[in-house]
Amino acid sequence: MQYVEMTVEEAKKRCKKNAKVLVAVQDLEDDNVDVIFVPKRRGEYEKLFEDVETVAGICDDFINQLKLFTKKQDIRNIRPYGIQKTVLLRE
Repeated sequence: MQYVEMTVEEAKKRCKKNAKVLVAVQDLEDDNVDVIFVPKRRGEYEKLFEDVETVAGICDDFINQLKLFTKKQDIRNIRPYGIQKTVLLRE
């Protein structure tokens, strides 16, 4: 798996290639949370990026995804603080 840090603008462009994405929101400070993916349409994409400070794109053989963090993170050493949004992309 390869992590690539990118800007919020680059991430928005990747999202807009899809009519719908799946999004899971997780509080990294709370271990007792179930993470559930919900579909989001293009009209809801702007809200995903409202409070994002760090964006990482992740690509592997199976799926492309974006990790959006509300706190500044080192993408090679993610710390358990803030909110993480995982966006699954079709490409």
